[in-house]
Amino acid sequence: MITDLIVGASVAFTVLFVAAWWLRPGLRVWIERPKQQFHDAVSGYDRAQHPATRSHSA
Repeated sequence: MITDLIVGASVAFTVLFVAAWWLRPGLRVWIERPKQQFHDAVSGYDRAQHPATRSHSA
């Protein structure tokens, strides 16, 4: 019984999250922002450590 509740709640939250992700493009940007900030910081660090080498990341 408790497992049915946990699985049901997990499915419901997943459906809600996917719906919000699809309907609100601003949410996608907000969720992805920390990853982009981290990527930019790592890229900047790499460029500072190896200034002669160019980064090929997109």
